[in-house]
Amino acid sequence: MPALTPVTLSDRRGPRLAVRLPHGPAIAGFLSPTWPPLPEPAVRVWPAERRLWSWGPWHPGEVSTAECARARLLAVGQCLADARTMREDLERATSDGRWERLTQWPGAYLLVVIHDGDRLTAYVDPAGQFPLYYAQRGDRTALSTRATAAAVLAGTGGAADTTALAAHIVCPGVPELTEGRSAFAGVRRLGGGEALRIEPSGALTHWTYERLSPDSDADFKESAARLRSSLTRAVTLRAGGPKRVTSDFSGGMDSTSLAFLAARGAPEPLDAFVYHHPDASAGDLEHALHYAAQTPAIRLDVTRGSLASLPYRGLESQGPVDQPDPAAVTGSRLRLRLAHIARDGGSVHLTGEGGDALLAVPPAYLGDLAAAVGLRRLAHDARALARLRQLSPARVAFRALRLAHTPVDRALRELAVLLENPVQHPTQWLDAVAWWSPPGPEAAWLTTRTRRHLAELARERSESASCDPVLLTPGTRAVLCDLRNSAAVQGQFTSTARAFGVWPQAPFLDSEVVRACTSLPLPLKADPFTVKPLLAAGLAGLVPDPVLRRRTKGDYAAEDYWGARLSAAELRARLVRSPLADLGIIEPSRVIASLDRAVAGLSAPFPALNRLLGADMWLARCESGEELP
Repeated sequence: MPALTPVTLSDRRGPRLAVRLPHGPAIAGFLSPTWPPLPEPAVRVWPAERRLWSWGPWHPGEVSTAECARARLLAVGQCLADARTMREDLERATSDGRWERLTQWPGAYLLVVIHDGDRLTAYVDPAGQFPLYYAQRGDRTALSTRATAAAVLAGTGGAADTTALAAHIVCPGVPELTEGRSAFAGVRRLGGGEALRIEPSGALTHWTYERLSPDSDADFKESAARLRSSLTRAVTLRAGGPKRVTSDFSGGMDSTSLAFLAARGAPEPLDAFVYHHPDASAGDLEHALHYAAQTPAIRLDVTRGSLASLPYRGLESQGPVDQPDPAAVTGSRLRLRLAHIARDGGSVHLTGEGGDALLAVPPAYLGDLAAAVGLRRLAHDARALARLRQLSPARVAFRALRLAHTPVDRALRELAVLLENPVQHPTQWLDAVAWWSPPGPEAAWLTTRTRRHLAELARERSESASCDPVLLTPGTRAVLCDLRNSAAVQGQFTSTARAFGVWPQAPFLDSEVVRACTSLPLPLKADPFTVKPLLAAGLAGLVPDPVLRRRTKGDYAAEDYWGARLSAAELRARLVRSPLADLGIIEPSRVIASLDRAVAGLSAPFPALNRLLGADMWLARCESGEELP
């Protein structure tokens, strides 16, 4: 375990348990027949309530509470409801038992309610930006906003979950393999739209309260109006607060649209930021300059990269994280951006995270078309998408028809075969017309034993997959998987930014916005000739048309290749001594072979490499005893 703040929990029926809590910030709960003294540096959330603790440097408003005669609630994250609304809704919920009403407030937040005597119920926001970790050992139940704290308080030992780490590296699009496991063995993760109830006896009940399934009666025009209302409200509630507000302004549709919404009616120009590397342009700066020039309400700041800010540079100086962070390899660039944003003081900083997941339609939607809409529409979309990607329309349509007739249990069995016999070619766009993108050459990085274990796990999951009473379509499932990954990225960004006094917030991940976007069936949201038609329709008149018509995205591949070349020696040395190899998860020589391809300018699975290095850095810091923030 990492070196953390030492405390001692005493249990009269057993030996004293010496534990170390992370510095935080964190909320934690501890339930046991015998109550320990309050560990330092924690304080009780409520003086008379011994089960919930808090510690660490929270942003003002990041933790909200409300009480009434029979219940207490705690909201962690970005709950934008006022105190009166929270209290009145809590009182109504105690009367009628409709606790899920409390998840409908604006913003995004983890909700914990203590009610009906000693029951504790937790609800994670629909996107999963604010998860809850929990663990049980004997008669001790621990829960926390940090996996490290849950592991420490439950006394699980803090060992890594090797299966979860392996699946994270090569199968990030198949969460069914690990079903809510965290990187710590024995610590579970309560994810997006999920709820957990802990009875006084310690019995746990887990269920999904928000499935985010499409509404067959939803209409495109009404959904666009709903998106317009919820997104505008999400931005207005933040921009109208007491803190300084800034925004990303990449020139892409998502962050640029948020900046224009935030700048409307503001008394002073909005400080907006775009990143640009002069020697490896991603193509964003030109668009950002053009859009910012259209209004005096936006003051554009350019953060210029250097050799030091390239990916894979300065990995040793990366701060520790609670869970493996795939974005850790770009930490130098991120810290450069945050230092620039914080130059004039801390702020609430708006990001476009979540926009792609909710509004860009995944290739798997073609399977939804083939199954539910009809061949004429499928032929139209397949022809258009094939032309854009220089593919055969027949191949695209065939993949869609095949997907429409492939149940998820068969897809899991096919995944098992691919894990046992990894392909040598990189995955392509067409491969994503599936329940999930199959693992590419990175599957060969795993040891034979690990690949066989994951394959066996896939076959086990296939036996129960078709029994799910609410089985999502391939396209809808892909959207939710992208949404969960996006929420995790935002959560890591928020953690990194805390040291700079910056509070990143992603209005697209607000619960109201998520519900508005996911309620519309994918076939109604898709248009091969428009990048994000629902956003364009929803924000028409509020955001300049050129922003909503942009069809390209910034491409940072040049920085990836350049950074890999400059850091190749350090990366090879890191991989040779990787704790992932010590745990029997990877064969370093195979990863190094893929790295050498990247150094030579050939295609390489950079996303998988980044996930692997993020897991490697997390493990290395745990083993070194480095202090968690």
